[in-house]
Amino acid sequence: MSPRNAYLKGLEELERWYLFDGANEEMLKIIPLVRNGKFLLWGPYGFGKSFYAYLVARIFFGYSRDEVPMVQLNNELTVNDVFFSIDVASLMNGEEKVEPRSIVTAPFKFVNEFQRGNHRVYNTFLGLFEEGFIAYRDRKFRTRDYIAILDANPFDSGSVEVPSALMDRITASVYMRSLPGDKMLEMMERDLDSDRVRTVMKERDMRRVWGEVEKVRVPDSSRLLMVLLHGYFSNCVYGDKAAMDHRHVATLCESCRYRTEPCYMVREPLGHRWWRDVTAIARARAYFHGRGEVNSEDVFFAAKYALQHRIRTREKLRSLYRSREAWVDEMLDNARIRLKKVWIPAIKGSEKAWKMDERTLRILGDAP
Repeated sequence: MSPRNAYLKGLEELERWYLFDGANEEMLKIIPLVRNGKFLLWGPYGFGKSFYAYLVARIFFGYSRDEVPMVQLNNELTVNDVFFSIDVASLMNGEEKVEPRSIVTAPFKFVNEFQRGNHRVYNTFLGLFEEGFIAYRDRKFRTRDYIAILDANPFDSGSVEVPSALMDRITASVYMRSLPGDKMLEMMERDLDSDRVRTVMKERDMRRVWGEVEKVRVPDSSRLLMVLLHGYFSNCVYGDKAAMDHRHVATLCESCRYRTEPCYMVREPLGHRWWRDVTAIARARAYFHGRGEVNSEDVFFAAKYALQHRIRTREKLRSLYRSREAWVDEMLDNARIRLKKVWIPAIKGSEKAWKMDERTLRILGDAP
């Protein structure tokens, strides 16, 4: 059986146990395809976040419920509590024996209540997610290739603000939805005995799948689209926002002719890591659909999930939109239209089209 067909068999087992909300079904089905992906699931208690994480661990990596490498964060945990196992008996005899916990080294990682951590724990996760290792004194403990699922409840009173630098290392975020009535009735009738979930794949099988996903071609047109989206969300006609005080920028924005554009709502310019994550998700989506090349819809699909937790927006957005996710959706829908009507004609040499969106297109250089 080919790696892709084996993966699709795994999805069949996932569908036997998990009821998707509809809005995020496709994303939840491709999460395991992204090597070293970090995926944050947002939602209230009882929305299936932990159950989904267990199913991925069981079906695609072979873990039983008691074996799943996980940590449940709270703000009193130390770095040693989360990442290291210290042999106390040896320590009392003057010998320090330290080994990494499974959350560091395992090919599947689950971080429960991600929003309840503290700055020391978050800083250590930052190193693990970015560099692939954590350090204890002069020793480095590395992780194998992995999938990490993190969950958080936005309504939890014990939440703290996760550092922006760590949020930027998260591949994608998914806002879980309530199930429609018919699926609620179906869930009530299901036997959710999790001990009966079958293992379909193991780590070695997932490594083969990841290798195939990374062979999916990303054409220059898709890379160019990412550059345009970067300019669409970040470009400012007054200069580089990274070198300007955000209060000064806010003053300029109030009288700017582009104040109906997404740049008005974005407080800080986007960094460059989101390109890497959009590329990884877009490849996974193309592979899921049996294609060997990424297309523009793969990029738009990936951009939603890669951007909605990264963008730092003005407080004003809260009063105008029901959520940041809804705003990102609307901006990407607008970008789809602009791609066809403005950006492509401008790239082909239309001076008129260039002038219609000079703010975004200036990221490509001078007008034709």
